[in-house]
Formats: sequence, structure tokens, C-alpha cells
Amino acid sequence: MPDPKQLERWLISEETGQDDAAEAEFAHLFAALPRVEPASDFVQRTVTEVWRMRARRRRILALGWAATIILVVAGAVTAYVASPRLATSVIKALAFASSRSVPWLVAYTTVAMDWWWTLARLGGAVASALITPAHVAAIVGVELFGILAFFALQRIAGAERLGDAHV
Repeated sequence: MPDPKQLERWLISEETGQDDAAEAEFAHLFAALPRVEPASDFVQRTVTEVWRMRARRRRILALGWAATIILVVAGAVTAYVASPRLATSVIKALAFASSRSVPWLVAYTTVAMDWWWTLARLGGAVASALITPAHVAAIVGVELFGILAFFALQRIAGAERLGDAHV
């Protein structure tokens, strides 16, 4: 246990602002502290438990791989044995589903593309109307006026914040 006088000297040198002396007292204070070492029983129990967990993890991993291999082999054998019976029903089901869904998919795609082309034509007409020199000059003038108004409002708000505004 450290000496209480050492603790007092360190605190006094910290309070008075003597940094070098405070660091030296702090080093002496921590050098006097007893070292914390685990008991040998604790170390033995911890090492034993870690080795048990490691062995358990390896067993689980080996069993997982074995189960995966068994499932893949069983699936492959089942597919090989049952494929002649199931192939025709699977092909029939896919043909039925696609014969019902493909026409609707084509119809919806056609309607969507019609709307897309209509919007493209409308956008082209609006763009061609706006790119005449008179319209471009008007749009740029309105944008510049808006930027000027925003700048003026920002300056007024800044001056009011600093107390310089006289309205």
C-alpha cells in the first residue's frame, strides 16, 4: 500500500502547478503499489477452460462439415433418383407459370414504355420552347435577381446579428 504522505505530496504538487514534481511524485506513488498477479489456481482453471472451449469448437466445426457433406450427398442422390419422375412435372409447372405471366409482363412493359416516350416528347417540346434567346435571357435574369435578393437578405441578417443594422 502506498504511503499516505506520498499521496499528499503528489496532490499538493498538482494543486500548486508544479508539473515536474507532480509527475515525479506520481511515478513514486505508482511504483509503491503492489503488483497484481493472478493466483496459480486461477491461471490453471482459465487455461483448462480455454482448452475445453477450443476442443468443443473444433468438434462442432467437424460435425458441421460432416452434416453438410451428408446433406449434399443425400440431396444429390435424391435428385438423381427422383429426377425422371419430377422433371416432367417441374417443366409443366414452369411452362404453365410462364404462359400466364409473360403476356402480362409484355403488356405492362409496353404501357410503361408508351408513358416514357410520351414524357420524353413532352420534355423535348418544353425544352425547345425554353431555349429561344429571349426565354433564356429572362430565366437568367430571374435567377440573378433571386441570387441578389438572397445575398441582400443574408447581409441584412448578418448586420442585425452584429448590431450594425439601422432599420
